[in-house]
Amino acid sequence: MDQRSLRVLEWDKIKQQVAELASFSLGKQRALNLHPSDEYQEVEARQELTTQAVALLWKQGTPPFGGASDITSILQRAGIGGVLDGQELLKLAGVLDCAGNMRRYLGEVEVFQQFRDQLAHLPELAAEINRCLDDEGQVKDNASPKLKAVRQKIRSLEDRVREKLNSIIHSSSNQKLLQESIVTIRNGRYVVPVKQEYRSIFGGIVHDQSASGATVFVEPQAVVELNNELRIALQDEQREVERILSLLSSAVEPYAAQIQQSLDSLAHLDLIFAMGKYSRQTRGTPARLNPDGNILIKQGRHPLLTGTVVPIDFWLGGQSYILVITGPNTGGKTVTLKTVGLFAIMNQAGLHIPADEGSQMPVFDTIYADIGDEQSIEQSLSTFSSHMSNIVNILDQVTDRSLVLLDELGAGTDPTEGAALAMAILDYLRRERITTVATTHYSELKHFAYANPEIENASVEFDPVTLKPTYRLAIGIPGKSNAFAIAKGLGLKDELVSYARSLLSEQKIQVDDIIGEIETNQRQARQARDEAETLKREYEQLKQKYEQLYQELRETRGNLIAQAHEEAEELVRKTRQELDLLIGELRKQQNIDLETIAKAKREELVDRQSKFAARKPRVSQPKPLQDLRAGEHVRVRSLNQTGHVVEVSETEAQVQIGILKVSVKLNDLERVASEPRTQITHRGHTRSMGKSISIKPEIDLRGYTVDDAAVAVDKYLDDAVLSSLTQVRIIHGKGTGALRDAIQTQLSIHPHVKNFRLADPNQGGSGVTIVELAN
Repeated sequence: MDQRSLRVLEWDKIKQQVAELASFSLGKQRALNLHPSDEYQEVEARQELTTQAVALLWKQGTPPFGGASDITSILQRAGIGGVLDGQELLKLAGVLDCAGNMRRYLGEVEVFQQFRDQLAHLPELAAEINRCLDDEGQVKDNASPKLKAVRQKIRSLEDRVREKLNSIIHSSSNQKLLQESIVTIRNGRYVVPVKQEYRSIFGGIVHDQSASGATVFVEPQAVVELNNELRIALQDEQREVERILSLLSSAVEPYAAQIQQSLDSLAHLDLIFAMGKYSRQTRGTPARLNPDGNILIKQGRHPLLTGTVVPIDFWLGGQSYILVITGPNTGGKTVTLKTVGLFAIMNQAGLHIPADEGSQMPVFDTIYADIGDEQSIEQSLSTFSSHMSNIVNILDQVTDRSLVLLDELGAGTDPTEGAALAMAILDYLRRERITTVATTHYSELKHFAYANPEIENASVEFDPVTLKPTYRLAIGIPGKSNAFAIAKGLGLKDELVSYARSLLSEQKIQVDDIIGEIETNQRQARQARDEAETLKREYEQLKQKYEQLYQELRETRGNLIAQAHEEAEELVRKTRQELDLLIGELRKQQNIDLETIAKAKREELVDRQSKFAARKPRVSQPKPLQDLRAGEHVRVRSLNQTGHVVEVSETEAQVQIGILKVSVKLNDLERVASEPRTQITHRGHTRSMGKSISIKPEIDLRGYTVDDAAVAVDKYLDDAVLSSLTQVRIIHGKGTGALRDAIQTQLSIHPHVKNFRLADPNQGGSGVTIVELAN
């Protein structure tokens, strides 16, 4: 790539932004050394890596690069048999841990398989280093039995020396001889500070003296032998530490090349994930590589611009491969040039471009740019000058796979000659079929573009009302001169503007008017298109929403039908069980005729059950109950609970369900038919048979919640009344009394209850309620 063009397009700033997102020094260095590739397959592979990195970032979060560092020199020394210190070994273990973590993070993603295979898997080596070294890189006591024993001996000797010296400095006979009553160390030996004048009286070995000479540091004779033993133990410790470090370094040596490969892979992965982070930061998308040389940018945003950035739509391809952009200064022509050039570089370096999905970029062999005086667009400067020498160099090196960007082509000289020179350069590039984007103020180039189908006109729009550019690029429309509008808007007298306009040819005025009308129509068409696209998005959202609601409704309907089907089958099953009990009782009564009738009914129920199994019931919209009266028994469909009506209005009814009173819509209710009692006369007495013949005279609710107990009591009292029981026992236990109070509240309003009381002490006391039923 042309280095001057890379500098003009501010590629270094993009690399710096990517480097700031890298996790460790080698990744940052790779980002700063990133260069675009001119190989199609290489660009394709880079883009796929970045795309997969973005996917992993969204799925699994930030990659675990903790522990990674530049250990290149450490590995070089280990590779030739050098001994590493504790800090170096600790860094090496950190890289091994990072490699293991990254292997797990990458998982089985195919595009990263090569990197995963290159990451060293040496858990035993990392574990041994971490076992022997602490977090500061110091060798631990348990690194070897010998080191542990030596350090225990050192601590014992140090304690003995301090104890001996403490007895000396605290001795009353030595107080006047000492400068201070402290123990310190000089030259690795424990000493005490003695006044200079008492040195000969105190005795011992002098190891040092103070700067003033008033104090000498003396090792008392009583601890000389202990200090000697301590020095020997410290030397033993040092030798053992060096031996352990040497062993660890020797263990690293065979794997030095493999660990270096892992380090290189980690650096490359750090670059890839930094590019992925940059894509998320700039809301970038992968451009589809176009082998035909076409450029399509949808809503492209220059990544170095800050604040409110007006995106551009850019298209160059098909029959046209040269684009001539005209328009006012500071209108965005130079930004467009730099955006196209920078997107090409970013794409070929493997970065996503900050544009909408569907953008396309070719792969160029080189990008050449001659853009003004190379001032930064971040400062919103658009001062331009021609560098003819640079254009000469470009024309000497350019190929049909190159991209050429020319700003203010032909400017800086006589307008007539400059326009002629610009047309000659564009004609050469046209004949060589070189993709080119050029900006100009010369109207002659607009006509030149119309005369050649390989050249397309474009312009940056200008709002004559606000006298400001809109920064929008209009492909296919040349820019008109806005000098008169600007001058008039700035206060130039009308007669001067009119006179200046009269000096133009009639043809020139007509062309400018036509261009102005085209720009207005295009602006209105774009506004209409934007409104249509907004309505289309809203329609799509509503359509998606209602499709989802419809699907949920269908699923709910199916579930409700299935539930109703199951409830119907359960009802038939229970009815069969009750019928079996009835038949058993009839047999006891030897009533053959009734048994025959019951048997026929049983067969009818079996037939109904088979029909239920063969088809599901049709669900119809329920109608509100008519002529509903207070006291009627009903079932609340939505709650699947039965109760009796307390009060009725036009659209709702209050229903008592156990201890609860709820307001329910009339179409959510259905009448529950009262079960008839069958009077069987036998041997001179009458017997009442209801829903359940075998019901017990008591119910045990201990362990129930209040809500569950209310439902159970309501059902039990119904069954008890149908069984002609006059008195029942409800066992609720004592506890806190909450369950007892709730049940008694329910009993006080229940239509089947005549009276209730707590049981006698010998029958359960406050843990049991005796209920008298109204039959």
